Amino acid sequence: MPLLKYLKRLRIRNRPFPSQWVRVLQDRVPIYPNLTEDARKKLHNRVQIFLNEKIFEGCGGFTMTEESRVIIAAYACMLILEEPSGYYPSLKSILVYPADYVAPVYEQDAGGVVTEGWESRSGESWNPGNIVLSWKDISRDIKHPRDGNNLIYHEFVHQLDYQYGLSSGIEDDGQTDSEDEWTQELARTYRSLIRKAQRKQNDLLDLYGATAPAECLAVATECFMEKPQALKRHYPELYRHLASFFGFDPVKLYNF
Repeated sequence: MPLLKYLKRLRIRNRPFPSQWVRVLQDRVPIYPNLTEDARKKLHNRVQIFLNEKIFEGCGGFTMTEESRVIIAAYACMLILEEPSGYYPSLKSILVYPADYVAPVYEQDAGGVVTEGWESRSGESWNPGNIVLSWKDISRDIKHPRDGNNLIYHEFVHQLDYQYGLSSGIEDDGQTDSEDEWTQELARTYRSLIRKAQRKQNDLLDLYGATAPAECLAVATECFMEKPQALKRHYPELYRHLASFFGFDPVKLYNF
């Protein structure tokens, strides 16, 4: 890390964490009261730097407030609680709509025919530089903090996937030539979701994860962060690998 950036981050970390931000975390980020004291301190540091370095923009009539910025930053920084150095280094902008938004879709079939259209979305990581979120979905997630669905976790882990290639090496059918244990386990999970989706069987993980390896990673991360005990029981090896990557075990981190 360049010295100037290091010194700037050090100065930001040394600032008192605003009391109004603590109130936002206590009132609007349900996991926060259940964190250990050490985890809270780390989260405060991460949030301060994240808010200083990222651009937030309200779109489609949404008014970006200090509260909404702190909420988004808190969830995003939970994923980098033990890996703070990068702070999503390629991410520049976070765009927030009041609800679902319409995005263009371009699809090409096996014969090379391109179909253009539009579809409604609640969020997406356009590329490593941008994330788009629906505030309506974020508000729903805040009200249901342990259902295994969280839009912010979902979209921000896509950024980590861009950064580290977490789901790369897995084909759309779930096959992989990689001998890496992490890739093998994610591929096994993905293939299992594909089979269950085809049979219309339910699973602990959202079956949206059967649409692509990257989406399998995203729904697994949502479950890891919000339903850790259940994921640890049903997918112990996947849980172990996720805990190793993120650097913490939510079952031990949270005071449930």
